[in-house]
Amino acid sequence: MGARSIAAFRKLKTCPPAQTLLLYGEATLARDATGQVAAHLSSCDFCDAELQLLSRFAPAAKPQFVPVKMPWALYRLAKELLALSTRAVEVAYERDNLTLTDA
Repeated sequence: MGARSIAAFRKLKTCPPAQTLLLYGEATLARDATGQVAAHLSSCDFCDAELQLLSRFAPAAKPQFVPVKMPWALYRLAKELLALSTRAVEVAYERDNLTLTDA
């Protein structure tokens, strides 16, 4: 890291996102992208520090969720509840004859 003022120690729009830095640290970036990130890191103290932080404290992997089929009884109940609310709106509309100007 070079000696720069603390006011300049911030992430800029030209800085690569954290995900790109993670991939760079794991050596899984494409060759041209690796060269671009390496060149950026040589001139950006913030990203260099961010890469060091990410390499020590990598984010946890996202949990894998497997969709589960809804039990039939719960599906039927949900379907009936949704049908009731739709009928209630239709009845209210027919009873009150609302128009757009009534709002």
